[in-house]
Amino acid sequence: MQQITIIATGLAILLGVGCSDSYSTTKQDVSLAQQWQRRRVSPPPPAHGPSPTTGNRVRLAPRDPEGLVEYTMLALERNPAIAGALADVEAKLERIPQVTSLEDPMLRLVARPEPIQTAAGDIVFTLAASQKIPLPKKLDLKGKMAAEDVREAIERLNAVRLRIIADVQHAYYRIYVSDRAIEITQQNAALLLELERVASAQFEVGKADQQDVLRIQTELSELDNALIRYRGQRVSAVAAINQLMDRTTTTDIGTLPPLDGDMFDARVEELLELGKRHNPELAALAHRSRRDQLGANLADLSYVPDVTLGFEWNHADGRAPFVPPVNPQTRVRPPYNDASAQGDDNWALTIGVNLPIWAQRNEAARREALKRIEATDDDRRSMQRMIEFRIHDAWARIETDRSSVELLETTIIPQARQSYDASLLAYQEGTEKFITVIDNWRKLLLFELMKHRDTASMQTALADLQREIGASLVSPGNDESKVAS
Repeated sequence: MQQITIIATGLAILLGVGCSDSYSTTKQDVSLAQQWQRRRVSPPPPAHGPSPTTGNRVRLAPRDPEGLVEYTMLALERNPAIAGALADVEAKLERIPQVTSLEDPMLRLVARPEPIQTAAGDIVFTLAASQKIPLPKKLDLKGKMAAEDVREAIERLNAVRLRIIADVQHAYYRIYVSDRAIEITQQNAALLLELERVASAQFEVGKADQQDVLRIQTELSELDNALIRYRGQRVSAVAAINQLMDRTTTTDIGTLPPLDGDMFDARVEELLELGKRHNPELAALAHRSRRDQLGANLADLSYVPDVTLGFEWNHADGRAPFVPPVNPQTRVRPPYNDASAQGDDNWALTIGVNLPIWAQRNEAARREALKRIEATDDDRRSMQRMIEFRIHDAWARIETDRSSVELLETTIIPQARQSYDASLLAYQEGTEKFITVIDNWRKLLLFELMKHRDTASMQTALADLQREIGASLVSPGNDESKVAS
């Protein structure tokens, strides 16, 4: 029995042969992924000191409104899509110990109604155990492949986090546009009421037609209709941002403050480089590529046989020995051996290997692995080009909207306000038609709304840009930006 104990212990130890350090090292990566971190990507310094926006440079607002930061943090903590992606990471982590462990050992029991007869006795029962032990390199490759699957899932998680951040910003600036539209429309309604008073006074002294007063009343009704539309758009945007934070969609969100006008510079070439280095979708494909290469290496080992070690113990049941008769002449029984009556058990060690003779199957596995590498490389090139396009597109939208806002603030809106004031004064003096006053007022209203829409559009384009480069370009006050690591 001592030999049995030693051999059984040896087989049990073999269960740890396939263990790999892939699990412990990858678990550290998962631990980091389980919490989003703060990171700042500082704007690249100007090539020759501060300079106005020219060529391929664009100025961006660097500061998130305080409320946006809070909403983003809540979304990162509560959003179910992020929770689901994190659970997928944790699930893939548990694949590593599965693929790096040995297969379950085989235990075989054999009972023989017709025992095997031997000199030591009848073999009536056999207990056998065996363990398949593949080449350690195979288990190591499987562990590394599973680890790359985990790291790919981590990058997918980061991509989801960046998407949620961008979606929160999109919804936030939709609310912002609605708030500014409501605010400006209400101010203009008050302005029209004052204009109605002027038109009524002009009508009383015979300097204006009653149609002027009726026109103002029609414009007021249109403003009321616009307010209904803007408030409906706000309800939709509030519902969108609430669902991203996993809150009841009717949860109230107060009026958003005006945006900060601070600026900083960035180069499109540097943004492209940031996207190439930090975009999580590209990083995920890089991990998939490494996994596919490891799969090809594993396929190359398909011709290396696996070893199966085994142990057998046969229980011998003793039987009565042959007893010779007494010699009649000597009246003495001849000596005989009664070893068969003892029935000593016996044991054996076994070793076996599989024969990888089916070349067609092994070659097909290798061709599959090579095609997977090719497919992933093509996906990476396609994604790289797509990200470059998205960065260029977002950068172009930012530049366009920035130029539009600057022109509206410095030139168009002041000129439109002057035209309106001049036409109103001329109308009061009886030298201008009322239709001119209304047209100038409409243009002023349109330009003021356009300024806020373009400002919000610039910020949403910035959100898209940050999603593509995989990092934040903005900072809330003096604190660090909060983005998925």
